[in-house]
Amino acid sequence: MESPCSSDSLSQSSPPSGVTCKICGLTARGYHFGVLACRACAAFFRRTIVMGRQKKYKCRGKTRQLKCIVSSTDRYQCRLCRYNKCVKFGMTPENVQFNRDSITTTTAKRDDGSVVNPRTSSLGNRRTLVDMAALASKAREILNEKSPVIDAATRKNEHVGDCESRAEELEEAAESESEMEVLKRMPVRQMFVLMEKQMIGVAKWLIQSPDFRMLDSDERYQYFKTVWNTWRRFERFEMSLKLFGESAVMIKKFALSNKQITTIDFEIDYSELTDSPNDKITQMFRESTLKLFDQLAKPLLELKPSSIEMAYMLSQMSWQIAGKQMQGKVIEMSERVSDELADNLHTYYLKEELRSNYADRLVRLMSVVNSVKKLYLERKETLELARLFEVFKVDFSEPEIFDS
Repeated sequence: MESPCSSDSLSQSSPPSGVTCKICGLTARGYHFGVLACRACAAFFRRTIVMGRQKKYKCRGKTRQLKCIVSSTDRYQCRLCRYNKCVKFGMTPENVQFNRDSITTTTAKRDDGSVVNPRTSSLGNRRTLVDMAALASKAREILNEKSPVIDAATRKNEHVGDCESRAEELEEAAESESEMEVLKRMPVRQMFVLMEKQMIGVAKWLIQSPDFRMLDSDERYQYFKTVWNTWRRFERFEMSLKLFGESAVMIKKFALSNKQITTIDFEIDYSELTDSPNDKITQMFRESTLKLFDQLAKPLLELKPSSIEMAYMLSQMSWQIAGKQMQGKVIEMSERVSDELADNLHTYYLKEELRSNYADRLVRLMSVVNSVKKLYLERKETLELARLFEVFKVDFSEPEIFDS
């Protein structure tokens, strides 16, 4: 049987209750790179090795004539000292999987890579039903991951580290621009394959959040269905700006995936979904796409948000949209989480950025979040009208997945 030290994944057997991470002192979640560690420290070590960051880190304590203490009590730990401590306790670069597929799935797929069942059922009037049971099952499997009960203090300490880890993980998979394929046209079936992979990525991002794990199974799935598509677009625009800079705004260059680029003349072939002319369907969504470039890409280009700020915006957006849609327990949690996110960002600005006057920047960050929420509602209305007038000739067994 394979040793737990031979993989960068979580050990199959959970550590005894109360065992702490050797690096920072939080609850250990298994063996990572041969050492009992929490998810955040394991992800930090893997990112450091894969992206070659160890040579770029500088000791924060040395520049401030202070001694660094790597501990969960310090929300913004010195990265060089944290990395050195990982090595000291036995984490080794040899165990890092450089070509790990972050969205590997055991679900049986069609030749085109989709987990959507190709079988359709007649609904009358030339309409068909697309069975998405396999995809829903895969998403639920990820979202229902078991985790220990987390007390309030531990949850608060984990929150910022997890946010930063999740945001920085998004950068790992991106190819350089020279290695990416420029697309002019894509069949809608292929677009769904791409979106399915990104759905799984969002599910994996969400389940790492201590607050999200406090929801029950049905609440997690409803939350996921509500936010995943808006989350995906937000993240893709931010990644496009990292890769292409001003070109993302000036010529609408967009990272559709980590391997594919589109520009403003890109179009999707919707013929499998509708009998309407393709240019009519393209035009129906073009206005919202242009608004995203204007109201999201431009401000992000000016702000150049850090990974912490990006995680803050994604989290605020997700909880606010889900809270308004789901109401009840979720809206109550969203208010608490929003306050905690603001407190954590305040600490980040004071300790990491050494910036006390950040009110204007915070207003600009929230302006971006509010623009995304507004565009989410507009796009939702467009899809509702399309459904009302039966623009599309198919229905999905999980219609809410594509409501945004």
